[in-house]
Amino acid sequence: MKNKTFRIIVLLIILIAGAACIVIGQTLLNSNKTYKPSENDLKNESTSKNADNSSQNLNLEEKLSQTANANISQNEMKAIAQNSELNSYVLKVIQVYKGEKYPYLLNNDYNHYNGVTENIAYKGSTIAKANPDGSKSSHCVGLTFEVFFKAMKERNKEAGLAIDNFNNMSIDNMKDFMITWFAAQGKPKLEGDQLAGAIVKYGLGTQIKKLEDAKAGDFIDFSRAKSGHTAVFINWIKDDRGNIVGFKYWSTQESTNGIAYKVEYFSDNINENFKGAVNRNQLYIGRVGAIINYKSF
Repeated sequence: MKNKTFRIIVLLIILIAGAACIVIGQTLLNSNKTYKPSENDLKNESTSKNADNSSQNLNLEEKLSQTANANISQNEMKAIAQNSELNSYVLKVIQVYKGEKYPYLLNNDYNHYNGVTENIAYKGSTIAKANPDGSKSSHCVGLTFEVFFKAMKERNKEAGLAIDNFNNMSIDNMKDFMITWFAAQGKPKLEGDQLAGAIVKYGLGTQIKKLEDAKAGDFIDFSRAKSGHTAVFINWIKDDRGNIVGFKYWSTQESTNGIAYKVEYFSDNINENFKGAVNRNQLYIGRVGAIINYKSF
């Protein structure tokens, strides 16, 4: 009886072990079969690919957009230049002279020297000559004309225009413009023989009549009791009550032995602390306006 029971137990153990082997074998067989993705897996994969493609397209669109913006910016730059007064360009140009030595020199050797630090040519023709000794010397009307000329060329460049086309002025027009700027026409300044008169004469801008309307980068011509001067206007000097008593400017003058900023006061100031030599009634302010506002002449 014991032997029979023992044989039954052994048989059960063998059967259980066999069943376990079958289960393990089936599991290993299933793991070696080729994976077949479900419908959801296929959808997820498709979504992922679409996302990648979309990202690539977005990058392409961004690049195209950046290229378009670059073109728009260039066009906008041209429009800004054509709609801008010359003042900002003038103020940029005068910074170029900073740190260099430009002595003051005024003489009557007009055939060889016209008060500019370098030769100035318009439409291929030299219209103003620098000192042949190479000293880069200048005087006030020559220097301010030089600054005007350089500022005009820079604005024309940004506006997409020929750099030596100032409102369709010819070479002869430009020579006459320069003589007027130099107050050398032999007429009273009140009649336009000064830089503001030149600007108006050739349709480039206006003469500012109210002192309060002056802006940095305007050109000024003013007279003292025994002398005159031209400069780039910077700002007004006011007293405690807000009255305009003087002004700061940039130019070249004998008192500073060359290019420098300087402050001068009007002769009619009541306050002795601001008493100067400038005739308030002989101050002429010229502003070169926007290209789109040029007038025929």
